[in-house]
Amino acid sequence: MTIRNLNRALSTATLSLLLAACASNDLPENTGHQPRLPSATLAASLLPVSAEQAILISSAGDTTQKFWLSTGADNGIQLQDSHFTLLDKKDIQAEFIDQRRDQQGMLFVSIDKENNRPVSYRINNQRITDLAFGQALTYPVEGICLYQPAGSPLQLFVLDEQQMAHQLLIKSDGKVLIQQEIRRFPLPPNSEYCVADDVSGQLFVSEENVGVWAYNARAESEVSRQAVDLVQPWGQLHSNSGPLAISQGQLFIAELGHNILHHYPLPQAGSTQPTGAGRAVILDQSLAADSLRTAINSDGTTRLIILDDNSSQLFSSNIHLPQQARNQENIPEIAAHTETTPVRKTGDAADDPAIWVNTHTPENSRILGTNKKFGLYVYDLNGQELQELQAGRVNNVDVRQGFTFKNQPADIAAASQRDRQAIALFHIDPLSGHVSATTEIITTLDNVYGLCMYKNLKEQFFVFINDEDGRFEQYEITDSANGWSGNKVREFRVNSQPEGCAADDTKQQLFLGEEDLAIWTIGAEANAGERLTQVAAASDILVADIEGMDIYRNEKEAYLVVSSQGNDSYVLYQAEAPYEYIGRFRVGINAEKGIDGASETDGLTVTAANLGAEYPQGMLVVQDGRNFLPEENQNFKYVNWQDIQTLIQSVLKP
Repeated sequence: MTIRNLNRALSTATLSLLLAACASNDLPENTGHQPRLPSATLAASLLPVSAEQAILISSAGDTTQKFWLSTGADNGIQLQDSHFTLLDKKDIQAEFIDQRRDQQGMLFVSIDKENNRPVSYRINNQRITDLAFGQALTYPVEGICLYQPAGSPLQLFVLDEQQMAHQLLIKSDGKVLIQQEIRRFPLPPNSEYCVADDVSGQLFVSEENVGVWAYNARAESEVSRQAVDLVQPWGQLHSNSGPLAISQGQLFIAELGHNILHHYPLPQAGSTQPTGAGRAVILDQSLAADSLRTAINSDGTTRLIILDDNSSQLFSSNIHLPQQARNQENIPEIAAHTETTPVRKTGDAADDPAIWVNTHTPENSRILGTNKKFGLYVYDLNGQELQELQAGRVNNVDVRQGFTFKNQPADIAAASQRDRQAIALFHIDPLSGHVSATTEIITTLDNVYGLCMYKNLKEQFFVFINDEDGRFEQYEITDSANGWSGNKVREFRVNSQPEGCAADDTKQQLFLGEEDLAIWTIGAEANAGERLTQVAAASDILVADIEGMDIYRNEKEAYLVVSSQGNDSYVLYQAEAPYEYIGRFRVGINAEKGIDGASETDGLTVTAANLGAEYPQGMLVVQDGRNFLPEENQNFKYVNWQDIQTLIQSVLKP
């Protein structure tokens, strides 16, 4: 018995133990499923290709011209025409093959087994070209799959023999394959096969003898999984799970060592379900599937290319798949421009930013950011920390300019102070941006949480602060020879926990988020009453928790920007009635600068002010709940509004 077959036998013997060890929320509630009956029998024919994996590809200039590209440890990388005449060969002990299209055309990636390193290449003029080798990997490889989310760098998942998934950024210049690991996470035992769906952002992993799991493929996402299908009686796979492939909006699962295949419609972008209901087919030959690749035939059918583990030969079969209109609305990504130094507390510490604009030298503007376990930080536009104020557990912060302090020109910042259920006020020097703590205003709330500021057309200054129970209080801040003081001028509430809020000073409107339910608006003036108007409800677009928000307003446009924390995105609405939905985006990886994207964002802030050459149309600052590249404490990410404006004009509102 081979080591591989021994592992299979041991895995089968311990299947119940493995499933019992799975987290309860990973497994279906109901057991006793019957195996899925095949709905069709497919003819399988032998391919005259000596390889472990093969794919059928089209010529770059003529899609009707087909070629066979194959890999194998004994025969290298081979290119053959449609009649299997050898056109080119590279003597590399290559394993696996996956492909994605970039600006230069189709890029193929395999593993150079002898040197345990990734290798990329292209096909040009019927030749294998642009061979580029990466660095040697420090772990033995079980499987690979590529992932290319919209607007993001190409990524490679590598599954190792220690049941770890490694997510790498890769980039080929035709000579060298540059790689950088950005995430790793544990997998279940005997996880050998994977495939990634770029539309839904899912990574599918096959756990031998157990089933197939769907993970979030985005590097910024939390590591969690959902069952796609499991071996009966927990699911409808007959006896095993094995090789995976995707074609024409369908996920294929081949039962390892058997001739039964299952296929499932993949979800629309943004769906919370990994796949739709599956169907099964059976091959007319007794094959033991060990690898699976797919291709599109000239007639639109899908070609299945299967390696038979018994004979070590490749077989081909065709299947006609049902037409599926699939929503291709990938959430576009905008690369982070800059990031701040990490906060000094571990865990969930960074929370909310605010921007102070230096009206004399915009390049010297400042970013204030809360560390809700410690105090307030001040950063420059390069993300460098300039000040650290030990202000206690301050949660949200906001800034307004053009005020006075003790009758002298001053700018003001306010923060929700959770130790003392207060509003903490900070003096900002209007020339230098230096921040200093001044006084606190004790509220009548029990658990202060979110906060934002408002400056009305009469140049009166106000602070809105909320409680976890839904209550809001509005305070007017006034100046005297003794400094600042506050007077409560209004109360209102929502029915559940709020946090984020933002005031549109120009239109005298307050926007606020009820975390699980909706965005609301209400007049910002003290006499505006208690009646709330809904702007947008939580949905597949605005995914709870509804967190930080702010107003971007210039002479032509006004947008409400909101953190949709539940799916790590940012949603844009018109800031004026009827509050039209504009679109959404994510803050993604900046591979050139080595900056990761943003996820699980609590607070955000935005300005339309010209902040100099780097940010001529202003900037967006967001809290990053997971900070890696390298993995460090939380921080804040800066986004150039020019990039957002380009997205609005070219993608969201073409």
